[in-house]
Amino acid sequence: MLPYFALIALGLAGEPLVSKYPEYRRKFLLAFGLACWLLASLRYVTGFDYRSYEALFQRIAGQGLACLTAREPGYFLLNWATALWGGNYRAFLFLFHLLVTALVLLWIGRYSSAPGFSVCLFVTLQYFAMSMNLLRQSIAAAIVLWTYPFLRRRRFLPFCGIVLLASCFHQSALIMFPFYVLLNLRVSKRHYAAAAAIAGLAYLFADPLLQMLLAVLPVYRSYPGGRYWQSNSAVYLLAPLGCFFFTLPLIRQAARNPSASPVLANSAFYSLLIQMFITRHFILERLSIYTAFFSILALPEAAREVKGRKVWTGFLAACCLAYFIFAARQGFHGVYPYHGIWNRAVSSGV
Repeated sequence: MLPYFALIALGLAGEPLVSKYPEYRRKFLLAFGLACWLLASLRYVTGFDYRSYEALFQRIAGQGLACLTAREPGYFLLNWATALWGGNYRAFLFLFHLLVTALVLLWIGRYSSAPGFSVCLFVTLQYFAMSMNLLRQSIAAAIVLWTYPFLRRRRFLPFCGIVLLASCFHQSALIMFPFYVLLNLRVSKRHYAAAAAIAGLAYLFADPLLQMLLAVLPVYRSYPGGRYWQSNSAVYLLAPLGCFFFTLPLIRQAARNPSASPVLANSAFYSLLIQMFITRHFILERLSIYTAFFSILALPEAAREVKGRKVWTGFLAACCLAYFIFAARQGFHGVYPYHGIWNRAVSSGV
């Protein structure tokens, strides 16, 4: 657990430093990014899907260009390119985590008003953990982050290009297309009430709706009956509820000021609606990743809108740390505790 706590401490310590000395912003993000990259790349059997992705890499290395006919060619091309240059699975992890870390940290550096707090949220809210388990979806989500400026400026064509690129790594990224409209809707009680009512109906009729969806998407027919099809406890809704609560100042600000972009405010609301479905089928919670990821920008922005910003930020940091401890005890993504390649060396020598 020490490596994760070290990352959190680095983020919390870096925020006041960067606030006081903005010229160190890039150096801080570079240091944090290097720490994340090395930690993720040097893991060993850390992450539930570590072995399955290792087997997939070996299969792609043997197939060559035939793998590009897959439904998610971007991820397969990344594997194939690594193998083409003589790299093994470890080399692939170094390349993969370099891309994910760069995408996230550059995005934070460009758009976050509190980069130290944002990188801390990246770890505590489990996006860093996700990057060590759900490889395809994590890189897709990191790419989707870059739709943010085009959502704000309502530029549909570049938004489409980024979403389509993300879908080359995980097809679920295509769910972002309706969110081009939804995230740009003006914040209002009528808007949120209508969305909540529709989500409530979908929740009640989730099973027949999913059966209809599986009829046209046969590739996902293996999920029903599996462990990811089971429901989860309502306890898992505390995190999205908390994020929504802490984003209320931003939501109020967007409601009062029609000229303010509603993207970040709406992302917190719609993430909560989607994550509600975890109490029906666990797998559906993954669809919220693309909108929920914006919370690492939305939460610091919301903190700027309240009086007593330092107290509010401190309380938010404490809640996020508590959630991190909860996630670690629950074993989220199979990355707790952390095991590095040195653990393999020690176990092999015994």
